[in-house]
Amino acid sequence: MKDFAAALQAAERDMGGKGIGTLGEKTLHLALKYYFAPDPETHERPLGGFVADAVTQDGVFEIQTRGLSRLKQKLDAFLPYCAVTVVHPVADPKWICRVDEFGEVLSRRKSPKHESVYSAMREIYTLRDYLRLPNFRICICTVELTEFSVQSGNRKWQKLDRVPNALHHVQYLQSSADYAELLPDTLPDPFTVDTLSAAIHAPDMQTRMLISLLV
Repeated sequence: MKDFAAALQAAERDMGGKGIGTLGEKTLHLALKYYFAPDPETHERPLGGFVADAVTQDGVFEIQTRGLSRLKQKLDAFLPYCAVTVVHPVADPKWICRVDEFGEVLSRRKSPKHESVYSAMREIYTLRDYLRLPNFRICICTVELTEFSVQSGNRKWQKLDRVPNALHHVQYLQSSADYAELLPDTLPDPFTVDTLSAAIHAPDMQTRMLISLLV
C-alpha cells in the first residue's frame, strides 16, 4: 500500500497551514487525491467538458465522499476517453471533535457508528448502470478520521472538516466476482436476505442492494 502519511502531508502543504475548515476542498478529499495521484500536475484536469479530480496514466480518479449519483454526467463524459475510478471513503472508526472559534479542542469522543463497504451499498447502487462497464470501477477506502465541529451563532454545532488519521483498507469493486467476494464464507447455501443481513450487520435495504448487484 502506498504511503498515506505522505499524501496527508502533501494535502496539508496545499492547505498552506490555513487550518481546519478554511478551504472549499476539505482535507479528506484532498488527501485521497494525493494518495491516488501524488503528482499535483495531474490534478484538476479538463476532460470531456468537465474537470476531473485527477487524470493519471491509470485513468481518471474522482474522489466522492457522498452523493455518488451526482457523478453521472461526469462519468458519461470521461468513460469514452479512459478508465475511471470513483474513490469513496467510509469511516471506521470516526472521532467527533468539538473545537472553539480559535481551534482549541473542547471535547473528543468516538462515534458509535461504523461504516463499511456494506453501508456504502446505497451509494454504490445509484451507479448500478455503470458497474459492468469494463473501464469503470469503484474503490472503497476505509479510513480512520476525525470530524471537527464548531458552535455557530445559534448555538448549534456546525461541521467544519473531516480529517483522516489513517488509511486502513483499500478495496476495488469492478467485476461480479468482486461483489461476490463481499459475501461471508459462513453463509448457508442457499441464503436469505435475513441471514445475509445478520452476517454482514447491515439493514435489509442495504442487503437487498448488495444482492441485486450480484446478478
